[in-house]
Amino acid sequence: MKNNYKDLVDCVQKTFGSNVMFSKDCILLSDDIYDNIQVRISAQTLRRLMNFIDDGVKISNTSLNYLAVYCGYENYKDFIKLNNDNTKIVDSKDIKYIKLFYSINPKNPSLDENYHNASKNIAKLLLRDNDLLNSTSTFLAKNKSAQIFFYERFPFIDGLSSGYSIHLSKYLKEKNNYESQLFGNCLLYFGFAMSNNVKRSFFLKLINAIPEEQIYHPFPLARKFASNILEHYLNQNEFELEKWINLSIKEASNISKWKREYINFPYFQFILADVLNLIERPQEASEVLEICELDYKRLPDFSLDEGYIEALDLIKAINLFQLGKVSESKRILKRVNSKDIIFIMHDYFLIQRLIIELKMITSKTSRKYQLKETELNRLINKTKFYFFLDYNKK
Repeated sequence: MKNNYKDLVDCVQKTFGSNVMFSKDCILLSDDIYDNIQVRISAQTLRRLMNFIDDGVKISNTSLNYLAVYCGYENYKDFIKLNNDNTKIVDSKDIKYIKLFYSINPKNPSLDENYHNASKNIAKLLLRDNDLLNSTSTFLAKNKSAQIFFYERFPFIDGLSSGYSIHLSKYLKEKNNYESQLFGNCLLYFGFAMSNNVKRSFFLKLINAIPEEQIYHPFPLARKFASNILEHYLNQNEFELEKWINLSIKEASNISKWKREYINFPYFQFILADVLNLIERPQEASEVLEICELDYKRLPDFSLDEGYIEALDLIKAINLFQLGKVSESKRILKRVNSKDIIFIMHDYFLIQRLIIELKMITSKTSRKYQLKETELNRLINKTKFYFFLDYNKK
C-alpha cells in the first residue's frame, strides 16, 4: 500500500530545489540531505517516500523527523502541526518576483542605496515567511547576488537555532571561498552553542582550519575570535579562554589601522564586546567598547542599516550593568527602543535586555516582573537559545 506523505514530499522537493522525477534522483537527494544536516537517509527510504517502491516497509519516525529537519522544522510533529495550522500555499508569483529581483545586476550594488534597501525589504519578507524561504532558499544559495545581498548582508541570527541553519548550509555548499566558509561556519557554530548542542565543536574545527590571512572583512574575523572564546568558556578551559581573549583585544586595538574602509562602524568590536558580555567579562568588554568610541566615526554619507547603533547601545548598557553601573545602564536603556534593534538579531538582543531588566526589578512578585519573565521565556522557546536559561540564573 502506497504511503501518503504528499505535504512532506512537496516540502522535501522544495528544499532540494527540484522535483524528484526518477528513482535515481533519490541518490542525489540522499547526498543533499547529508550535506545539509549531516545525517544519512538511504536512497531506498527516499524511494519509499516518493512511492517509487511499495514493499510494505514503513518509513521510520526517525527518518520522518530528519526529513522534517531537512525542510527547516524542529521535527516531524512540528511539521505536521505547522502545516495543519497554516494551509497557505506559496504564490508562484512571489517566488518569480524574488528570482527576478536577484537577477538584476546594478553597476555598483554596494553603493546603490536603493538596491540595498530593496534587498533589506526582500530579506524581511523571506525571514517572516518560512514557506516562501523554503521555496526559494536553494535558488538564493546558488545566485551570486543573493549570496551577498541576502545571506551575507542579512544573516538571520535569531533563527540560527530554530531552522535557519538549513538554509545557511545551502549557501555554504555553493559559495566555498575562505571568507564565506568562515562566515557561514561561525554562524552555524553560534547556533549550536546558543542551543547548548555539543555539535558546536565540530564546526569550531572547520573554523580554525581556515587560513586567517585570507579573511578581509572584520565581521567573519570577529566571529572566529568569538567562537573560540565561547567554546573555551563553555568547556571551562581557562588557559585557552585567556589566550583567545588577549588575542582578540589585541586585534580589536589594531584592526581599524589596517582595515580603513570599515572605520564607519566597529564591526569587529561589536561582535567581540557582545561575546564578552555573554561570558560576563565586563572589564574586557569595556576596553573593547572604549576602542569603538576612540577609533570610529559616523560619517553623514555612510549608509548603515537601521538598528546596528541601537544594538551597540544595548551592548554598552549590558556592559555597564555588569560593571555595577546600574544608573548609567538604565539611562541607555531608556533611549533604546527595542523595536529599533536590527531585525536579523532583534530577539537575540531583546532576550539580553530582558535579563538585565529583570535583575533591576526588586520585587519578583510584581506584575511588571512577571510580564517580563513571561516574555523572556517565550523568546527563549521561540529562538531555542537555551544558553540564556543558565545565563539568566547567574
